Amino acid sequence: MPNKESSDPSHYEQSGVSHRGGEAALSSLLKHVLPTRQFSPGFPLAVDIGYFANVIDVGQGIGIAFSTDGVGSKVLVAEMMDRYDTIGIDCIAMNVNDIICVGARPVSLVDYIACSSTDERIFGELGKGLAEGARQGGITISGGEISQIREIIQGIDLIGACIGHVPLDRVNVGQAVAPGNLIVGLESTGVHSNGLTLARRALLGETREEQQAAVHKFDSRIDGTLGGELLRPTRIYVAPVMEMLDSGIDLKAMVHITGGGLGNLNRVAADHIRFVIDPVPPRPPVFDLIQDCGEVSSAEMFEVFNMGVGFCLVVEGTREVEAVTAICARHGVPCSVIGQVEAAHGKEVSIPELKLVCQGQSFRSV
Repeated sequence: MPNKESSDPSHYEQSGVSHRGGEAALSSLLKHVLPTRQFSPGFPLAVDIGYFANVIDVGQGIGIAFSTDGVGSKVLVAEMMDRYDTIGIDCIAMNVNDIICVGARPVSLVDYIACSSTDERIFGELGKGLAEGARQGGITISGGEISQIREIIQGIDLIGACIGHVPLDRVNVGQAVAPGNLIVGLESTGVHSNGLTLARRALLGETREEQQAAVHKFDSRIDGTLGGELLRPTRIYVAPVMEMLDSGIDLKAMVHITGGGLGNLNRVAADHIRFVIDPVPPRPPVFDLIQDCGEVSSAEMFEVFNMGVGFCLVVEGTREVEAVTAICARHGVPCSVIGQVEAAHGKEVSIPELKLVCQGQSFRSV
C-alpha cells in the first residue's frame, strides 16, 4: 500500500478540506470568542475549549455538558442514493459520542436543518433516522429549526446540538492518563461521518456526475454497493460507556475517534505520554479500498479516518479491560486492547508497525 512522504498538498486538501487552513481560521475566531467567558461569570466553564464537549458549572456540584456537530458531506451520499433515513442516526451519534467523552450522560438534542426546499418524504426519512439515533443514545429531541435558504445552499445540511449532565467532581478530560495504562479500541461500523469528501472522490470519482454514476456499483470487497457502504450509520457508544461509568469502572479517558483519527488521543489533558498503538487493529475492508483506489498514504489514512476504531477507552490494567470487554459484549460492540501508554517528553501517538507518529493531529512517517 502507498506510504509516501511529500510536500505536495494531501489528497484531503486537494479534495477541498484543509486542516491547516481550518486551524488558522479557528485561531482567528477564538481570539474574539474566548473573552466572552467574562460575560457570564456566575457560570464558569469546567473544560478548556477544544475538547470533545464542554461543561458549564451551574452550581451545587452540577455540570451541564454541551456539544454541537453535524454529518458533513455524508448528506451528499444520501442525496445520491436518494435515501435519508440513516443520516439522522449519524447526527445524533456525532453529538452524543462527544458528550460522553467528558463523563456526561446525554439528555437532549436540538437539530438544525438547512435546505433549499422542503420535501415531505425527505423530512420524514430524516425524522425516522433522528428518532432511531435518539433511541440508541437514550435522549430526547426537544426542538429544532428548519431554515429554507435556497440562495445559500443546495440540498440539505443536518446539524445537532446536545446537552448532558455530569457531577463536576466526575468531569473527565483524560487528566489521569498515565504510563502503563492500556488502550481499548471499540470497533467502528466503517467510515462513520468523517473523511467522506476524500472517500467519495477515491471510490466514486472526482465529479458529482462520476460519483452519481458509481454510487450504486456493487463491489465484492465490501459485499455491497459503494454508496451503501459510505452511508452505513455511525455507531453510538452511549449505552456501553454509560454502563461502565455507572458500574464504577475507572475510565482514565474516553476518546471519540473522529476527524484526526487516532490522533484524537492527543487531546487528553495528561502530558508527557505516548499512546503506542500495537498491534494495529483490524479494519473494515472499505479503508483498504479507499487507500488503494485513491493512492492515499498510510499517514493520511490514519489522519483522516477512524481506521476501524470508533471510540477509545484508556484504563488502568487487565482487570478493567475484562470488565470493559464484558460490557461491550453485552451491547454487541466488539472491542480489543490496541495499545498502551508510555512515558514521553511531550505527547504523541505512535504506530510502530507502520512507522507512523502523530504529534497534535497530524500523522507522519518516521
